[in-house]
Amino acid sequence: MSRRARLLAACLLVILPALPARAQDSADHRYLQDRLAGDHQLNQSRSELEQLGAEQGLLDSEIDSLQLSTAQVEAKLARTTDLIALSEARLANIGARQALTTKLHGAAESALERAEIALEVRRQLAKERLVNMYVYSTEHRTALSWKVNDVHDLENRHVLLTMVGEYDKELLEGLDAAVIEIDERRHTLESLQRTIEALASQEGEALAEHSRMRDVQAELHAELQVRIQQLHDEIEALEAAQAEVDAIMAARVAEIELEAAERDRRRGICFDNPRQPLDSDGSWIDCPAVGAVVPPSAVRWPLVDRVSSEYGPRWGRMHEGIDIAGSYGVSIRSAESGRVDFAGWIGGYGNTVIVDHGGGMSTLYAHMQDIAVWTGQTLSIGEVVGYVGNSGFSQGPHLHFEVRIDGAPVNPRTYLP
Repeated sequence: MSRRARLLAACLLVILPALPARAQDSADHRYLQDRLAGDHQLNQSRSELEQLGAEQGLLDSEIDSLQLSTAQVEAKLARTTDLIALSEARLANIGARQALTTKLHGAAESALERAEIALEVRRQLAKERLVNMYVYSTEHRTALSWKVNDVHDLENRHVLLTMVGEYDKELLEGLDAAVIEIDERRHTLESLQRTIEALASQEGEALAEHSRMRDVQAELHAELQVRIQQLHDEIEALEAAQAEVDAIMAARVAEIELEAAERDRRRGICFDNPRQPLDSDGSWIDCPAVGAVVPPSAVRWPLVDRVSSEYGPRWGRMHEGIDIAGSYGVSIRSAESGRVDFAGWIGGYGNTVIVDHGGGMSTLYAHMQDIAVWTGQTLSIGEVVGYVGNSGFSQGPHLHFEVRIDGAPVNPRTYLP
């Protein structure tokens, strides 16, 4: 059951017990129930409540869905924020590595510069040694060897020359090794620098993508929040509309309650005085309209004279009343208290008056010379309705008098004393 239907049921449960005890205990209780169930305005309000309930249900479902989406977006935002923090930490680490590599690269450059200076010095020494070796040719060295004093001196000189040659060889080899080592170190540092730059570029792209994702997610999150707020506003508007419809329904139920109480009051008058159901203002109460069906058990003679034609078949057709003889201008009186439903001309009936007496009974007075009442007038029993005449299809002055029950003609003799 929707919220509106529950509100309606609660509204009716609250209002119905508050009705006058007489309305609930009397036969009008069912009438009241039928009026509440069949009232167009109430049914329309019920339909509006049902529709509002359906709309609110849809809005609640949409809010639940949006809140779920919001939670998912918030989770993605949290993960993206973590990824951004991780990328920023990686970039900081890469920056530190890059700074260290730059520092090492600078140190390597300085070492290379120093090594190149040392290499240049060694090359200069090597050139000088080569020059000396050239200047001191083999002959000089041979001559020098002959100037030795003994074999031991010659051997010592030979060892010395050998050591000088070895030194020169080691000097040249050391220079070559230093140059190779410095070149390798420089290449390693350059390769490391390129690797760090590539990592920094990749991490920078990842950080930019994460930042873009975070911006998109933040925008989506904001849109979801706006939509949720809009839905809450719509629900508040629906609740205001529901309150308005509930107020309309309560007012309408109160009107029906008063109507039922008034109807019950009039019914009481009809049952207490079915022959003359007059309201406090003197107006005639339409007893059938308020559910009081109490047909009169008798009516009085509208004209005291002889009956010239009875009820029943006559001249090949049904004579639906009795004809009462009378002289022109004699007063015709109401057979019972009631209300004038018709006062005017009816074809062959001529001047005609129809009086409703309540409970489904009515009387008809025809062929009158003149009419003394008007439609809607309330009459007391014996009050003049017109005068004997010969209007319409008539064979002389007389009163055609009918008694009708629920619109069907019956024998007036049944109700006349």
